[in-house]
Amino acid sequence: MKTITRFSKRFDSTLLRATATIKESEAFIDDSISCDFRAIVVPWYLMDRVVRKVRGKDISAACGSGFPFGFETTETKAYMIAESLRLGPEVRDIDITANISAMKSGDWDYFEREISYLSGLLKDVVCKVIIEVSYLDTREIETACSILMKLPYVDFVKTGTGYGSRATTVKDVGTIKRVVGDEKGIKVSGGVKSLSQVEEFMAAGADIFGSSNAITIYREFSEKCPGRVDLA
Repeated sequence: MKTITRFSKRFDSTLLRATATIKESEAFIDDSISCDFRAIVVPWYLMDRVVRKVRGKDISAACGSGFPFGFETTETKAYMIAESLRLGPEVRDIDITANISAMKSGDWDYFEREISYLSGLLKDVVCKVIIEVSYLDTREIETACSILMKLPYVDFVKTGTGYGSRATTVKDVGTIKRVVGDEKGIKVSGGVKSLSQVEEFMAAGADIFGSSNAITIYREFSEKCPGRVDLA
């Protein structure tokens, strides 16, 4: 995982609200660029606008495959990855949603086979795997993370899509951290709304965050921690 030296680089600034308009997305992209986040996410059909606006900047256009339940076939997910990468080298992050049904069914062979193949397509970009902890019990989270530990091209375990049944908890992050240690990064997504939450999650082992409130959180950090570059 790339060393994080600035608070802004802990955030994938995300606008995936179903009713988000093109006008809102354009303003969101501009505001996110002004904060110098690590990545920006908007509805997939508008991601080419992110690509154009971040060109030449140290900001990634981040795309997803399999949102929000991971039910698509492996081949469909691979096509979505290929289409995202086709947008240009500015797409440096792909977040793959693991198949929730397969995990809940205990079909861990399917889980491992699919993520092994898909992550292998992402050797040159950041690969995050969403396990949607809101639907899993502790043992299932541990099993998923143990499998991901074996896959060399998986960079981050991500807690959720933001469409799960509940927000990510500090306990969820602690469970993931016990399994992955410092070998994989942890991305928290789903209910991250305040600076205090970010502090709690980081204390539990989180590295980066996906949030529709990233701009607000960054401004809160700037006001409360003048002169500091990061919380770590």
